[in-house]
Amino acid sequence: MPQLVRIHDIGLYLRCPRLVYFENLISKPMKIDAKHALLRSLMLSISQKDDLENHLKEILLRLELELPLIYDLDTEEIELACQELQDEIPGISKSLEGQLDLLIPCEVEIDLHSDRIGLTGRLDRLTARGMPALIRTGQAPQDGIWKKDRLMLAGYAMLLAEAGRKDARGGEAKEEAVMSGMVKGCEKKGGSINLGLVEYPRQGLVRSAQIHSVDRARVLRIRDRIRLIKEGQLPDRPENAPCAKCHAALICETRHSLASKFF
Repeated sequence: MPQLVRIHDIGLYLRCPRLVYFENLISKPMKIDAKHALLRSLMLSISQKDDLENHLKEILLRLELELPLIYDLDTEEIELACQELQDEIPGISKSLEGQLDLLIPCEVEIDLHSDRIGLTGRLDRLTARGMPALIRTGQAPQDGIWKKDRLMLAGYAMLLAEAGRKDARGGEAKEEAVMSGMVKGCEKKGGSINLGLVEYPRQGLVRSAQIHSVDRARVLRIRDRIRLIKEGQLPDRPENAPCAKCHAALICETRHSLASKFF
């Protein structure tokens, strides 16, 4: 049976196909950014709509103590990130207040996989309306969402639809009962999930995005290309690769291409 491809690897591929090779085959993981980890954990921890600003500040105090237990991060680095984020919380909470109905109640960090479609991943958030949601700690585009996020949403939507089909066939595991119940509330058309969310906490934005058949088709094509890379084929570096800030830039320069261009 072909190996499962992580949705995370699809995101790496869309940044640069070589990142898939270096992260998976040469064990070159990306360094964890303290502020990124804080923002993501902050959003995942939201559990109430009232007095959001103080709620976020309380979460931040807890995360300052807990993150060193979870990630290999320097304590001073976390403290500095907490100080910066503390100043941003009033603006974040003000922008998010009117959008919380989209996000909670919810289930967070949902593990999904499907042997049939060959994908696996951990979804940031599954809303009570049955929509997949991603948390992105970078800058939002001027309009809509980034292409990478659209395709990752499409991958998760396919996994959620597959979970719904398994439930309909009676193959649902007991521990998946809550998650599959939320999947039943998804906006569907012909069995597909066609709407998702992307959260940009730095700007306090929650943007919805349509998921189209062309997005799902491209996800499956990228899945096949990633399998080739994991078999040891190093793709050529695309002309628009973000080399300047790439953690694998040095080792990438020393490698020669072993495969034809995938782009």
